[in-house]
Amino acid sequence: MSRRLVEKELETSSKTYSRKEGCWNYIPAGMAEEEKITPQKIIGDIGYRSKKEEAAFLLGEEGTEVAVNPFKAKLGYGQKVLGYIPCEEEDGGVIYVRVIGKSWGKILIPLVILLALIAGGLWWYFAQNRGPDLDDSAMAYQMPGGLKNEDPSQIMLPGFGTIDMEAGQRTVHAALSNPEGNPCYFKYTVSLQEGGDVLYESGWLEPGTAVTKWEIAEELEPGDYPISLLVDTGSLDDYQQEMNKGTINATLHVE
Repeated sequence: MSRRLVEKELETSSKTYSRKEGCWNYIPAGMAEEEKITPQKIIGDIGYRSKKEEAAFLLGEEGTEVAVNPFKAKLGYGQKVLGYIPCEEEDGGVIYVRVIGKSWGKILIPLVILLALIAGGLWWYFAQNRGPDLDDSAMAYQMPGGLKNEDPSQIMLPGFGTIDMEAGQRTVHAALSNPEGNPCYFKYTVSLQEGGDVLYESGWLEPGTAVTKWEIAEELEPGDYPISLLVDTGSLDDYQQEMNKGTINATLHVE
């Protein structure tokens, strides 16, 4: 017949373990060494379900009983010792029922890691599939004479001769366009041929759009400046897949 254990009143500071059958005061786990609680003095555990035969019964309120599981030398992952309920023995000695609780840190850390991996995967997926950063100042644009690319296997580049701008200003009024019908996005980099200083970089432009007003990085003295307009391309299916790029030479006339 399993033993019936009666809680011994505590004189030291304690915490309370509660369930529907009653409440029991227990010595916190951190005081086990001070109270000289050793495994030999522990009759069993409460706080989790077990299929094994009970080691004893802990008496609760109004004659209720709680099954005490056999002492488990190695706790499961996610379990931790909360403390020890002292119980009186017939010879006046004290034995203990170990109180087991959940180690939320061990339980939550893998969950947090899993959620972080899921979030990272989603971010990577949407980053790969969100498309290019289109230029905010781009607008719908039609080439002069309604010219457009009729051959999707080819890339049409616009022509530039002389681009005029006003001295003392940094704003240029000239269309940097991606002709309608092109199979790719455009991105422009305008630089001085002498020295290679970059004057302007656009965002990505869809076919049939253009940046018609753009600001250079520095004011230029009156004169003619040979410039290069590098056109980077990215496939409409995957803008990170580069297609043929091109360089257009022109003159920036400042007066």
